[in-house]
Amino acid sequence: MEWLLDGTDTSIWDRAEVFSSSWLLITGTILLAVVAFFLEKRVALAILVTSGLGYALSTFVADVVDRPAPLEGLPRGTFPSTTVVQAGVFWGLVVLVFWWVGAPKLVWQILVELAIVVTMIVSIRLIVTGQIWPSDAVGAAIAIAITLISAAIVLEAYPPKLPVKKPEPAAVTT
Repeated sequence: MEWLLDGTDTSIWDRAEVFSSSWLLITGTILLAVVAFFLEKRVALAILVTSGLGYALSTFVADVVDRPAPLEGLPRGTFPSTTVVQAGVFWGLVVLVFWWVGAPKLVWQILVELAIVVTMIVSIRLIVTGQIWPSDAVGAAIAIAITLISAAIVLEAYPPKLPVKKPEPAAVTT
């Protein structure tokens, strides 16, 4: 990996770190859970549990595999990339919440594309800077899929309790 990074300026990829920053992921997850709390308490709990599940799954597998990072001096246990899993799960949860509350199909389809692009940017940033192997990103994608599928099952089981608009009485003509 060092031959790839030798003399390469990776500063442009450092700007992409905002998509996987801890403050964004934690604050965003709490915000999603608060929104869901007012519509269905169990889904709010599922959002928090899903975030924890993604982290726990990736950390457990990384500890079992214990593969070294591409560059010397970086921590071991890069498969699957916990950073990519956390970012992918968060952005996937954003999509799922919009889908769950019944946003128009076009809105959540655009969000799906954005979530994929953002997760790929996070993956590419870590690969280019030599923090993970490309296969670590693939392993993260599998962990993301498992985590988000379990969240989608829970969200589908508990539809939101949206306020129901009462139909206006028909005008009586005489």
